Amino acid sequence: MDKQQLLQELRSSLAAGEISQAELMELTNSQEAVPVLEAGAARHASLSQVMYYLGGAIVFLGISILLGQNWEYFNAGVKVSVTLGSAIAAFVVAVLLLGYPNLKGVAQAFFLLSALVFPLGMYVTVDKMGFDLVSVGVQLVIWLVMFALFLAAFFKFKSQVLAFFAILFATGVFSLAVDFIVGQSFAPMSKVVEYKVLVAGLAYLSLGYYLSQTSQKALTGFLYGFGVFGFLASSLALGGWNPDQNAFWELVFPFLVFGVIILSVFLKSKSFLVFGSLFLVGYIFKLTGEYFQQSLGWPLALVIAGFLVMLVGFYAVRLSKKYFPKAV
Repeated sequence: MDKQQLLQELRSSLAAGEISQAELMELTNSQEAVPVLEAGAARHASLSQVMYYLGGAIVFLGISILLGQNWEYFNAGVKVSVTLGSAIAAFVVAVLLLGYPNLKGVAQAFFLLSALVFPLGMYVTVDKMGFDLVSVGVQLVIWLVMFALFLAAFFKFKSQVLAFFAILFATGVFSLAVDFIVGQSFAPMSKVVEYKVLVAGLAYLSLGYYLSQTSQKALTGFLYGFGVFGFLASSLALGGWNPDQNAFWELVFPFLVFGVIILSVFLKSKSFLVFGSLFLVGYIFKLTGEYFQQSLGWPLALVIAGFLVMLVGFYAVRLSKKYFPKAV
């Protein structure tokens, strides 16, 4: 909510008798007035933004349903116009709305709508141009174009929505580039996927730390969360399972987990602490099931694992309360 909207609400409350002149004078003379007003405005602005985004997502859903119901009746021109044309139109509307301070929130919703429809429009357009969409090379070009356009748009308009989708498209470019280079020569492909997730997780963590030092720090929480999850999940998966386990990754994983938990303190990130603790618990159960399941020591191992889990939970709560009650 901007200043004009907040003042209008105050006028309405005064006219309705909900706030008296004396209460208003007392509020404006109080040192707590500004923080209270700012907090209220922030809550209303946040709710409005969520509704804007929700509206944009519903519009995207409507376009998708329209296409699904009538796809076979549309010719090539209509298909391109409804998909790519809609994405371009939504982007233009967003840019125009940015010129009005009161409508910047709505502009972000139109950026979201454009970003959601744009990939569909690109695929439809390239398909109608006669290219083979099954080809990894063709898909790589599509994602490169989307990444370049949204990155350029982000630098121009400084929108977090554009930054988010630029990161998303960059992830797709990386994945497709690896597939294009590796092809079918690497077996098993599951290991390629695990290493791709590992590298992408590290990239998200690095980018999240960089953005935390800039005006785009709002994306840091998202990048930290998905980054640390992808990094630890892929590291755990690379360890394999007995009898085909990878000794290197099984030995290095606990150091990675404890490193993540320690970093949570320095980075003030709850994502690091929560996922680090959860994956430590998962690693404990993996070891007990892998090496003790067929032995008489398995029940004892489960008892020990249970106490270790409680210990991890106890120290995780202590760290959370002590170091970062309001962390990302």
